[in-house]
Amino acid sequence: MRPSRSLLILLLLWAAIGLLATIARLFEWPLLMAINIGFWIYFALLLMIALIDGFAGRSAPRLKVTRKLDPYLALGVQQKISVRLTNQSDQLHKLWVSDSPPSQLQLEGLPQQISIAPEEFVEIRYRVTPVQRGMARFGRVCCRILSPWKLWEKKFYFCDSEQAKIYPNYKPLFQSSFVNSEQLYSDWGIRLRQRRGEGTDFHQLRDFRVGDSLRQIDWRATARFNRPISREYQEERDQQVVFLLDCGRRMRAKDGNISHFDHALNALLLSAYIALRQGDSVGLLSFAGDTRWVAPIKGQHQISHLLDQIYDLDSTLDTTDYLEVAQQLISHQPRRSLVVLISSLEPEDRDDLVKAARLLSQHHVVLIASMRQQVLTDAQHSDIESLDEALKYCGARHQMQKQTALHSQLRSDHIIVTDTQPSQMHITLIDEYMALKRSGVF
Repeated sequence: MRPSRSLLILLLLWAAIGLLATIARLFEWPLLMAINIGFWIYFALLLMIALIDGFAGRSAPRLKVTRKLDPYLALGVQQKISVRLTNQSDQLHKLWVSDSPPSQLQLEGLPQQISIAPEEFVEIRYRVTPVQRGMARFGRVCCRILSPWKLWEKKFYFCDSEQAKIYPNYKPLFQSSFVNSEQLYSDWGIRLRQRRGEGTDFHQLRDFRVGDSLRQIDWRATARFNRPISREYQEERDQQVVFLLDCGRRMRAKDGNISHFDHALNALLLSAYIALRQGDSVGLLSFAGDTRWVAPIKGQHQISHLLDQIYDLDSTLDTTDYLEVAQQLISHQPRRSLVVLISSLEPEDRDDLVKAARLLSQHHVVLIASMRQQVLTDAQHSDIESLDEALKYCGARHQMQKQTALHSQLRSDHIIVTDTQPSQMHITLIDEYMALKRSGVF
């Protein structure tokens, strides 16, 4: 319990009377005795009223408080939370309401001041934006209520503590569950150059269309129906895709508010979703600090399983060992698969990375997706007006040349290498995956 604004004003008035009494004593005013009596009478009355009011306001009000919270939150996506307060007493209550969200959330819209009539309810809403993945634990709802004479404020806590899981941004996946593939790719900024009818697995028979090749014509069906009939093919299904996710210290870099690691998780989820829609199995092996193995499984339920496995996964301070993770994957995954390594490559990784890539390529198709540091790109495109800026430009240029040489060496070993900005990683991965599907490489 703490004094309210009204009680503080009354105390200031009492202090002003005391100051007046002091001045009267210094200047020997004739009203000194009356001012002193008024000072102590005011103090006694205020003390008595404050004690009575504090005693009357010590008991908790009869409120029923419930919180409506989505148990699954998405990183960086604003979410609304509602709190419903029901007045079960016969008195009007004026109060301030605040919640106790964890530090992983940015909060907007609290505290709120409300009035609840007897036997009525009020529902308030506020917004939270997750800024860090993991388990978010909400405390109890706090109601700050004035005493009957409004001299005291006391905090009462209602509603049970709750928790929610903060996942990577999975919202685009479930918002697009009933969207066809072409529209889905377009919404995500992906432009696939794909011709209908190409692929390796037979899909269906259909009428001949302008642009179909003669080798697509099914002559038996053409003779039977007395009109040109073409065979339509689709990409081969029932293949396996395994993501190798780097959790090392390089993935802790940030471009804006989201780290490279969180961008990698978002790209992984979107790419896995596309692969599952294509009928392939998807697995995951994280390395460099927190090792987690998710065996490749097909079906859309695998996305939920992946979310449960990686929602609390984070980057560490460990050094990345590419050769070690390559050996681990071979022991886990003997079947030929598309292995997608998501990391942030540096020129000093050359020896270890080349050995790991060659080892993996003996058993699998290898795609290395490297996250380009935005600071290097910005340094090469900024205006040079000082010696420091010139040195920065030369350093960035030299670093990019060494990275380009590393990528060229990997490509000479028939390793697919991409180098893109973290925010565009999902587009690059899906483009490369679909290109491999169309080519029938794996």
